[in-house]
Amino acid sequence: MQRSAFAFMRIFIRFFACILLVFLLMLLLPCAAAGGDDGKLRGRIIQAGSQDPIPGVVVRLVEMSVRSVTNSEGRFSLESVNPGRYTMLASHPQFVEQRFVLQVPVEEDLEIEMQSIPHFHETVTVTAAPWAVDRADVAQSANVLDTSEVRARTGLSVGEAVGNLPGVRNISTGEAGGAPMIRGQTNERVRVLSNGFPHDYYQFSRRHMPNIETYDSSFIEVIRGPASVLYGTQAMGGLANLVSAPTPTAKTGNYILNGEGLFGYANNNAARIGHAQIEGARGGFGGRVAWTQRSADNIRTPGGDLPNTDYDQLSGLLEIGYRSPAGFRIRGQYRHWQNDLGFYIPIQPDFRLNLENDVGEMEASGASSWGDWRIAANISRNTRQAFPAGRSRGAKVDLQLMTQNYRASLQHKPSGPFRGWIQMEYTRQKNESFGPVTLLPYYRNRTWAAALYEEIRLVQSGTLDRLVLNLGLRYDHRLLDLPANPQRGILHDFRKSYAPITGSVGAVYRFNRTLSAGLSFSRGWRNPSEYELFADGPHDGALLYENGNPDLREETNFNTEFTLRMEGDRARGFLALYRSRFDDYIYQKLSGGMRDGLPVGIFNQSDAIVKGFEMQAAVDASPWLTLSIAGDMLRSKNIATGTRLPFSPPDRAMFAAHFHDNSSADWIHPYIEISSTFMGKGSISGPDEPFPLDTAGYALLDLGAGVQRRLGKYVMAFDLRISNLADRAYKGFLDTYKLYALSPGRNIRATLRFLF
Repeated sequence: MQRSAFAFMRIFIRFFACILLVFLLMLLLPCAAAGGDDGKLRGRIIQAGSQDPIPGVVVRLVEMSVRSVTNSEGRFSLESVNPGRYTMLASHPQFVEQRFVLQVPVEEDLEIEMQSIPHFHETVTVTAAPWAVDRADVAQSANVLDTSEVRARTGLSVGEAVGNLPGVRNISTGEAGGAPMIRGQTNERVRVLSNGFPHDYYQFSRRHMPNIETYDSSFIEVIRGPASVLYGTQAMGGLANLVSAPTPTAKTGNYILNGEGLFGYANNNAARIGHAQIEGARGGFGGRVAWTQRSADNIRTPGGDLPNTDYDQLSGLLEIGYRSPAGFRIRGQYRHWQNDLGFYIPIQPDFRLNLENDVGEMEASGASSWGDWRIAANISRNTRQAFPAGRSRGAKVDLQLMTQNYRASLQHKPSGPFRGWIQMEYTRQKNESFGPVTLLPYYRNRTWAAALYEEIRLVQSGTLDRLVLNLGLRYDHRLLDLPANPQRGILHDFRKSYAPITGSVGAVYRFNRTLSAGLSFSRGWRNPSEYELFADGPHDGALLYENGNPDLREETNFNTEFTLRMEGDRARGFLALYRSRFDDYIYQKLSGGMRDGLPVGIFNQSDAIVKGFEMQAAVDASPWLTLSIAGDMLRSKNIATGTRLPFSPPDRAMFAAHFHDNSSADWIHPYIEISSTFMGKGSISGPDEPFPLDTAGYALLDLGAGVQRRLGKYVMAFDLRISNLADRAYKGFLDTYKLYALSPGRNIRATLRFLF
């Protein structure tokens, strides 16, 4: 890959030279003297109502990445804390997460009350708005998934990590391939983000997965419905944003050092995983290093093994940052990700894929007289190689995508009930093909965008704003340039531009602190992908010969959504009803012809409607038992054909009983969970279905258990997960192997973590 690795390295060297230059300048600045007493922040956490101490609560300052765990008396102590303004986070699986801002130093020890609420502790989101906001103040459906929960499962793909959330599914191609589906939409209509920057590497078929390491993030936020105002094209169905933890910092003159080691094993395919992360800081300077490696053999089903479904995956992360006493921040991050995996294709038994990512990211932020500003840049190189006859025969398809994304935003200071944000964004991409099959030609695109977002808080009652309104507006100008290529029938330079305007209006009414209702209207858009426009060749992974359609128009949708949320002491849940009307919905259908031994697929457009509901509820039946239920249902229609849209997911219901004990300070968070999933019948749409096979309904039983053990200042965590406990033979409708194999059988996975 030397051909363009040099180009990427030139860009990346300049990129990090800028970071190092800023760091050198900051080193020359005088450090502020530490204020306060001994730099410690102490407190006690108790249970609301009973006033009993809560052991095992993880307490941390978000900006400094320092943490402590409460002892048997509920007490904690955070060391090496500089004077300043910080966000404190207190989390525990059986209690409502507490997040608030405080000014250090504080005169007295803190006393924090926490409400019992085992599974619904994601109260704050940073993706549904340009700033952190209470989830109860968001009109759209949103979930926050802590990656500590992901670590208890494989965490191998974004789709697998979020697939159990209501309204969200996992399109699987073995364990190594998982793409998220949100409300029946995936790939070109769902954005996968890392720290708000998109990953445009999995838009070519439902078998392409996001190339990103879930363990390198602190949490994953999922937004359902259009989010085009904040995130532009392709965010019309929803998004999943993997958010990194802040770069750690320490008290001036002091240092901190934290880390984590993880080892996991699963018996179904002899999957091994190792993960290590070390982070530290001295004064305002901090950094983080992480490494993850996964490997596995073939998947086992109740009908036998699936040949050629093994994989080897490796990823690494390097991050450095600085935070000044005045609040100025700068951070640089480099990530590498690669995966060598096989696909089970009976007519091509040696089919392999090689996927690689190199991503550099930089951001700086601070305060001004106008408000809080932020500038950020993301530069990436993505490589996709397909070896239909095995690696020894060379790559048949060899694509490389270079992307540069630059942003500048300003969040103006609050003025009465108003709070707002403005952002300018520029993106450029270049795709090159080096293999003998030019599945996708050389092209360039450039996008300019400007976005506005305003929040209005009205009808104040005590400390509660009962009515929260938000308004958003965005303009994109995208220019696509494809040079002439007579060999592909492109006789002249092809240029096409898009200039959509998208917007959103939302309102949330808080009846009280536990009950709220929201109503939102939003418009999303996406340009036809370059693949949909110009694909011309055998796509072995999809078992189709695919022809693009250069006459495709931009696709838009208008979404109406009603949400109802309750967050009580013993009961909590949410309900969402939605209807989305698509204009010029792009879909693929079979032409009826054959080429190179494969069915020919062409891209077409029609109007469409998608509607449905999602719900989730939980109740504390006792101090040690929580019962929960969740489900979703979706209906879709292609208005031109009168049939459902391809890959429309079947109805689903999920039940769980969660047994937990909080009586010990040393044995933290012991739990046992029994859960079941009931899946309805899956029905294909017709000749436009990519994997045309109806599937029967089925029920699966899963079991989970775990505990954490305090070892002085350290914590050891153990988790056990058994999926498909009864080793049931079934075929998942969203499993792309369903045409010729059963879905995976029983899988016993054990994970051991050590945190220091």
